[in-house]
Amino acid sequence: MQRSISAIALLALASSANAQTCNHRLLVSGYFSSVHVYDACTGAYERLLDDQNRIRGPQATRIGPDGKLYVVSEETGQILRYNATSLAYEGVAVTLPANFGATGIDFRNGEIYIGGYNYDGVQRYRLSDGTLVGDAFPRSAAGLNGPDNGLVFGPDGRLYVPGFDSDSVVRFDPITNTVNVFIAARAGTLDETRGILFEPGATTLLVASERNGKVLRFNADGSFNGDFTTGLSRPTGLAYHPDGSVLVAHVAGVSKHDPATGASRGLFADATAGGVSGPTFVTVIPKAATVDTAQVGTQYWISGLGNASGRSIVVDQMASATGARFGAAFNPAAIARKRWGSLRIDFTSCTEGQFSWQSSGADSAGFGDGNYRIIRAVENDATQRCLSAGFANANDLLWTIGTWFGGASRDGEGLMIDRTADGRPFVAWFTHRP
Repeated sequence: MQRSISAIALLALASSANAQTCNHRLLVSGYFSSVHVYDACTGAYERLLDDQNRIRGPQATRIGPDGKLYVVSEETGQILRYNATSLAYEGVAVTLPANFGATGIDFRNGEIYIGGYNYDGVQRYRLSDGTLVGDAFPRSAAGLNGPDNGLVFGPDGRLYVPGFDSDSVVRFDPITNTVNVFIAARAGTLDETRGILFEPGATTLLVASERNGKVLRFNADGSFNGDFTTGLSRPTGLAYHPDGSVLVAHVAGVSKHDPATGASRGLFADATAGGVSGPTFVTVIPKAATVDTAQVGTQYWISGLGNASGRSIVVDQMASATGARFGAAFNPAAIARKRWGSLRIDFTSCTEGQFSWQSSGADSAGFGDGNYRIIRAVENDATQRCLSAGFANANDLLWTIGTWFGGASRDGEGLMIDRTADGRPFVAWFTHRP
């Protein structure tokens, strides 16, 4: 039986990956010039990021967890902050020790990790006030020499640090606090390590080898996979273009490359057009998006882990989450979780049940109490097993896993049920604010 599933927003995904609009900017750091802004769709030069000579010796540029743009100004020993939409200057985020030689930055848990070429190490600073937290790991650990601007947290949550002078990549695990050699010195002809770019699937990564004009591909275990592209003049920064191409910064500017074969798709951003001198880094950032405010409504999620008994599920601690923001501005540390109330589901068949909630009293969100009948939104394999065995014989509640809603009269909200390894039910209720 096919039912409406508009109650479950996650099941109504629309893809527009192939639709290209000029909604991105390309930032190219020129060590002997400045940070240059190009149109990421056409490659046309637009402007300097900052024409007040604040940026000297620019290296990495990254969007932080607060949605701001951060720029490494190596020669001034500062990390500068800009509005990522308007590109307006907002101040100094971090002031570094003398002769630190800042190159790469990335972010984790409200902190900014900064690689120091002269320091031969990585320091951590609080992003909120620029206060030094300490070294991420001992200086020169695992033979690291000359940390460069490709420093980045990988999909596995570990920090990957290119060693320009050690011709290697070092990996730091912030959970176990261990550091090791990830790519051995000169593996695969690696020579003067610069940018690092993880490929989709996280089974391979690209590494710029500046001195020999190559971008190399390595496997997730650090072993050499092969040349990605060769014949470039001092390749440095790596990034993905919105169309899926790999962008490589080099002396001539920024070129596009086929993401699978590395074959050149031509020079995209000409260094002479913007006066880029000594390209070091490349970043693609979104322009201001026009938000359809009519789509910002009352949608509201609450969830909780409960207990199963017989043919019933009870969750005493349904919780709400507030305080975070959308997209690049998302910060998990900003989330406030509070008890919302409780809910109960009494199943009356393989495809039906009675749902009730209680959100009243001091330790609740005060939404009140209520109930209604629910039915399956999507019948799955578990539903079919329940039907085959008969409801009277379905005792493990595995058949409840999936999506439920209140039928036509409640179309627009619904429930998602899952189960932990130890048999406890997890319930998420997609509803609306009062």
